[in-house]
Amino acid sequence: MRIRQLVLAEIRTVARRAAFQEIATPALEYEETLLGQGGEETDKQVYRFEDHGGRRVALRFDLTIPFARFVAEHQGELVFPFKKLQIGDVWRGENTQKGRYREFGQCDFDIIGVDSVAADVEVMLALATVLSRVPCGGVTMHINHRGLLSGILAAAYGSEISAADETKALIAIDKLAKAGEGEVVRLLAAIPAHGRSSEEAASFVLKAISAKGADGNADLMRLRDLVNMDNPAALAALEPHLLRVTTILELLKRAAPPVGVTFKLDLSIARGLGYYTGVVFETALDRLPGFGSVSSGGRYNDLASRFSNRELPGVGGSVGLDRLVAGIEELGLADTSAVGGVMVAVASQDALPYAFDVVSLLRNAGVHADIGVTEGKVANQFKYASRLGYAHTVTVGGSEMATRTANLKDMTSGEETRGMPIAEVIARLQ
Repeated sequence: MRIRQLVLAEIRTVARRAAFQEIATPALEYEETLLGQGGEETDKQVYRFEDHGGRRVALRFDLTIPFARFVAEHQGELVFPFKKLQIGDVWRGENTQKGRYREFGQCDFDIIGVDSVAADVEVMLALATVLSRVPCGGVTMHINHRGLLSGILAAAYGSEISAADETKALIAIDKLAKAGEGEVVRLLAAIPAHGRSSEEAASFVLKAISAKGADGNADLMRLRDLVNMDNPAALAALEPHLLRVTTILELLKRAAPPVGVTFKLDLSIARGLGYYTGVVFETALDRLPGFGSVSSGGRYNDLASRFSNRELPGVGGSVGLDRLVAGIEELGLADTSAVGGVMVAVASQDALPYAFDVVSLLRNAGVHADIGVTEGKVANQFKYASRLGYAHTVTVGGSEMATRTANLKDMTSGEETRGMPIAEVIARLQ
């Protein structure tokens, strides 16, 4: 929880400075609100049931769809573009493993009401800034565009590829990091192609999304050559998306990029959720390859229109709070034992009222202060303070009560000053 609170504090600091407003939505939504938006595989993971009033309800599996519903409901009160932060738990019925849970916290930054490169960059920059401010050892944000993937699939399978088959292909590509090339090719080869064999189409897709330059970024020249040789019309359709994603990367790198964050163009990033329409991204911990994304998102221009007649294009991204905390813990980059502060040790029970005077004065002065609540030897209170990582102890007994003084000890060096006036103790600890 200490790491969690540290991360949450940084998230709220970044949000306030960048003018994102915090909102909240219910954990429970009507089933029809959530289903059919994340894709077939996501629908299988949704916890849903009938409540006591006979209503079909479900626990939210992310914060984006409830946010789209919220915007549609309150659109008359909001000023657009609307920039929001939302922090809350979500639920997915999947197999648990390291960094992956059935209940977990998400922290979403979104901008809705505008389709612009600036909004895309603003969301990604906010998330990158958060990750640069927490002790996670550096991250890489992998960026792609759904339009590029659609163009590659059209070149591979033919422009006749159905929306359902394109979704299957995107879900297959999204498994590349976890399942490996062989499994992805097998899944892609099961999709019917037009004008070539399905195996050739699958091989083309893998070649197109895997081409990388010396700097680790996607090799766009090679992508253009591959598509142009195969389908010049598909290349023309790709160009606007290529321009947008390269502009996004340029802006991210020029906008005083956060320390410890690398931005890369990666054509293998698909994002499995079905509502994305534009830029998509996933962020990995540099020192924990294979751990999974700690921040992800993308543009969803059509989602809010399901709840409203008004066009409300949006872009958003999430910090996976519990996965990020698990990563920080695994890397050992945050001290979870030392809490600092001070422990007021009570040397004799007759000094207990005075001890409460002292601890109250310390707390009112802004010092983090605990008090010994166990009767017995003062040595046991010192041991307790040491195990919890307190920086100082302030010991009071009958003689200190009589003189309105205390004994101040530095728990690291062991140095102790006896008979110090309380005002001086407070000044020293402040």
